[in-house]
Amino acid sequence: MIELQADTPTGIAGYLRERQFLRTGETLMSVTKAGEGNMNVTLLVTTSERQFVLKQSRPYVAKYPSIPAPIARIDVEYQYLSAAAEDPELAGHHPAVLDYDAANYTLLLEYLEGAEDMIYVYEEGRSISRTQLRSLLNYLSVLHRVNVKDFPANEELKALNAAHIFELPFNPDNGFPLDDFLPGLANVAAVYQYDKKLRAKALELGAQYRAAGRQLIHGDFYPGSFMRRKGEVFVIDGEFAHRGAPEFDLGVLMAHLLLSEAEPELLTEIDRSYRKPPGFNAKLAREFCYVEVIRRIIGIAQLPLSLTLGQRKSLLEQARIGLQ
Repeated sequence: MIELQADTPTGIAGYLRERQFLRTGETLMSVTKAGEGNMNVTLLVTTSERQFVLKQSRPYVAKYPSIPAPIARIDVEYQYLSAAAEDPELAGHHPAVLDYDAANYTLLLEYLEGAEDMIYVYEEGRSISRTQLRSLLNYLSVLHRVNVKDFPANEELKALNAAHIFELPFNPDNGFPLDDFLPGLANVAAVYQYDKKLRAKALELGAQYRAAGRQLIHGDFYPGSFMRRKGEVFVIDGEFAHRGAPEFDLGVLMAHLLLSEAEPELLTEIDRSYRKPPGFNAKLAREFCYVEVIRRIIGIAQLPLSLTLGQRKSLLEQARIGLQ
């Protein structure tokens, strides 16, 4: 496997020529980091003629190299984008695939010029708009009805995700430096980490998350996986996708409305705009929502929340009550 890095542009240029991706006379101008993703090496490549995104997976989490991760996750993302591209309602919500190199775990994607990721929703005074939320809910409504028969099971990445959502945040011996994130957070977290009933409920939900499911789900449906450009909303980072419980996608989205202090009426938009597939369990979606709230406050996958310690404590207690 050829490991591609932003600080070795000549190596990237050689790789692209070997892939016969560069056109005649096209030269590499610059390579920079593209976004603040956790999982993969994601680079913005600028040539004399165009820009595109180069994404490569490693056998570990790019942001946290000490955490192993299945390297084949890039194939899952490719399969996800390929499945979505076959549906006209979903196709326009993703960057186009320009090239896929399975041997080197590399995906070349369209650069969405002028788009910004929606992580800004956690800033004080900013939020997702009703129009954007409706677009995302319509996306999920369509996605959860896509018929895929041979989609990768993605068991290894599901296991990693399950550990960081349903297990480690509830373990008092997880070693997470919570006070480095926000002074006083470790003391607040201990109340929930030593709650045996809460831990048992989280493990129960983790088993439901890991079970083989009915629908294709995105698996990481939160603002870090969304981009906006004028009136358009895009969905990226499909490496956590699998056939699973649609309630998980919706629950995660609900959780991030709470974490970003969205207006309460936006939560009611979910019932109006999400077209539930047969057998959808609204109670399960709420429970996934509450676990996501807890793990984003006292887990390792922190967000740039503008919430005070007191506000986080209130959300944690709301989530615990909701899981009883």
